[in-house]
Amino acid sequence: MGAASGAGGVGGPGGPGGPGGPGGPGSGKPPRGRRTFLDHFRSRSTGWRRFIPSWKLVAGVCVLGFASIITLIWVAYANTPTPAEPTVAGVEDQASIFYYTDGSEIGRIGKKRQSVELNQVPPIVQDSVLAAENRSFRTDPGFSVKGTTRAVWANLTGGSGGGSTITQQLAKNYYSDPNNRTMDRKFRELFISLKLEDKHSKDDILKLYLNTIYFGRDTYGIQAASREYFGRDVWKLTPDQAAVLGGIIQNPNRDPGDKANRAWLTERYQYTLRGLVSMKKLSQADADRYMKKLPRIHEAGTGDQLYSGQRGYMLMRAKEELRRLKIDNKELTTKGLRVYTTFDKKKMEQARQAAEHTVPQVNPKRLARKKIRVGLVSVNSANGEVVAFYGGPDYLSQAFDNVWSGSAQAGSAMKPYVLATALKQGYSLKSMVEGRSMTPIDPQGNVVPKGTPNATVVPNSHNEGPAIDLVKATQDSVNTAFLQLMGKVGIKEVIKTETDAGIAPDLLKPHSCCINLALGVNNIRPIEQASGYAAFANGGVYHQPHVIRNVRMTDNKTMRLKPKYESHRVFEPKVAADATYAMQQVIKGGTATAAALPDGRAAAGKTGTTDRNVATWFVGYVPQMSTAVTLYNDATGPDGKKKSLILPGVGEVQGGTIPARIWRSYMADATRSMEARAFPPPVWSGIVQKWAKPPVKKKKKHDERPPWCDTPVGDYDPRCQGDDGDDGDGGGKPPCQSPFPEGGKCDPNKPPSNPPPRWWCNMHNGDPACRRGGGGGGPGFPGGGGWPNSESVTPLPVRPRE
Repeated sequence: MGAASGAGGVGGPGGPGGPGGPGGPGSGKPPRGRRTFLDHFRSRSTGWRRFIPSWKLVAGVCVLGFASIITLIWVAYANTPTPAEPTVAGVEDQASIFYYTDGSEIGRIGKKRQSVELNQVPPIVQDSVLAAENRSFRTDPGFSVKGTTRAVWANLTGGSGGGSTITQQLAKNYYSDPNNRTMDRKFRELFISLKLEDKHSKDDILKLYLNTIYFGRDTYGIQAASREYFGRDVWKLTPDQAAVLGGIIQNPNRDPGDKANRAWLTERYQYTLRGLVSMKKLSQADADRYMKKLPRIHEAGTGDQLYSGQRGYMLMRAKEELRRLKIDNKELTTKGLRVYTTFDKKKMEQARQAAEHTVPQVNPKRLARKKIRVGLVSVNSANGEVVAFYGGPDYLSQAFDNVWSGSAQAGSAMKPYVLATALKQGYSLKSMVEGRSMTPIDPQGNVVPKGTPNATVVPNSHNEGPAIDLVKATQDSVNTAFLQLMGKVGIKEVIKTETDAGIAPDLLKPHSCCINLALGVNNIRPIEQASGYAAFANGGVYHQPHVIRNVRMTDNKTMRLKPKYESHRVFEPKVAADATYAMQQVIKGGTATAAALPDGRAAAGKTGTTDRNVATWFVGYVPQMSTAVTLYNDATGPDGKKKSLILPGVGEVQGGTIPARIWRSYMADATRSMEARAFPPPVWSGIVQKWAKPPVKKKKKHDERPPWCDTPVGDYDPRCQGDDGDDGDGGGKPPCQSPFPEGGKCDPNKPPSNPPPRWWCNMHNGDPACRRGGGGGGPGFPGGGGWPNSESVTPLPVRPRE
């Protein structure tokens, strides 16, 4: 029994029912501690291992973390918008292009970018870009794990890295902010790249990339880069040129035209060529040939070069007109508009040549330093299009435009508007007006005595008779005639004609008080004169001068703007015909004979020279085109007045000299391809008004001057020598007349009558007819003292009849 109750036995220590045994009162060993909740996350609940997490915990955390990351990535990807429109301001901004009438380019305003379709980019150009930037583009998923990891690491360490695919570059430049260098941006680019690949084809992605990637020199897109570096469109690039463009994408801020970058460019160029070979897009033989030499690259220009010469004047004028047509500068510089102007490229050059090379003493660039300005503008009379103009020597040296901004006193070039007003009121070209110089004219157009208050007295450049018709008054630009005409037809009526013809009212208003407005005391702009005279050429219809034909959107098809310009009738065709006839005489035999065109075609016009020769003009036209030329001094002297226009070797300039010669030079070239048309003949309609009357010739009381003096043949009749006849210009003496009325059969050795007159016998001493009693009477005559031994008289030489 003792044995049975021993250790391990029933009831014994550790045994059943015993201490520490099953059912017993307690354990014989020290009691084990109770496991807490935290013990489940430890390797052991005691000792140092209690600080080590359980493998279950590690596994759970990893699973949860991975799931969280995946969830976050999924949420971020889901919240990334599907790329549709660009989100970076200005990424699609394009420069607007301005064109001549022949379709050639004048220049571009705005960011250098022009989008093109992918089929306009040759395969070799596409492949050159891929060879330089992303050779696996056609097969990769749109992102590079290696490149992205390198970029993230560089971002974390403060370095720089690349290696992005073309899709990732597009995401960065087109849909993300390229200036944001945060980790968030990197992942955003990745998500955008994935969505781009999901939504767009590889061709669509490449097209977007080629149209937006930066190429340096403020140039964006493959087309703009082609023009910037090689001066040609992308579809005309050669393989070596394409390799250069592909190579410079990596570092566009290193100008390939700079000699300091030649080694870098060569390395990039050859790298691209090797890539083309490895992609089997170029043979090794061709690559070796191209590697020997870099293609010629255009030197970097400056933004100012866009505005050099006449281009600056053209672009600024077109921009100003577009502004009035509600196309502002923002739209112009960002939307890639196609602006078609009215400028004729060939005529623009002809205008420049005429202004700068017609007269050796006229060098516009040198004259501009003295504020002597040269302006020329030519308008299509049928529609108001400005086909050509000369705004100044160079926009960069003189931004002031002599044609639209510059103005000068008009002088006599305003007289045609007075003439047209008279014709409108029903007066005939045959109406007579005052032609004498310094004749006082009152405000109503009446000739008044000298000293009459408010009378206007001006000199004439020609000494005319007391009464001349309106044709002669226009031909010789007679001041007194037009003063009188202005008074008779009314200042207000003349101003209405002038404003209807496009002259700005603010230029006329300061002089609306006085009849000397007829003489052009007002300032006027060349563009107004050219378009005003165009109304005469166009049968009396005025067209607003303009420089814009139409504006199209970037696709060059959709019309953005087709402006309608003002047009109205100023006077009837018969008025235009009669006024034109009068102005034709100015060129045929008046103050502008220097303007006569070499091919003899019909032309009409009017000179203008102001007081003290400050400003000079010639404005003329053929049926199809009107052109104004001005040369004026814009400098002010010590007396506060404009200086006279005096050129070395020329002296004081007049409208019929240098301006007329420049006009002729330009128009001779500009009209060479035009049909030589005739003007409508004059109508000669209207009332013949005699505001001035010619003097009545007094009959001679004696017959000392024989009637045959009126037949010009010779000058040997002594009684004709005192003749003071007038040829219409005054002051000239015609050749003395013949005493023989037989015309061409005149024989000076036969007597004109029987018996012959005394003077004839005096010239033919000893003639038998004189012995029969002719001419008797005085000494030396038959029957007179000294006969027949009087001193013989030698007949004067005879001028043959013309």
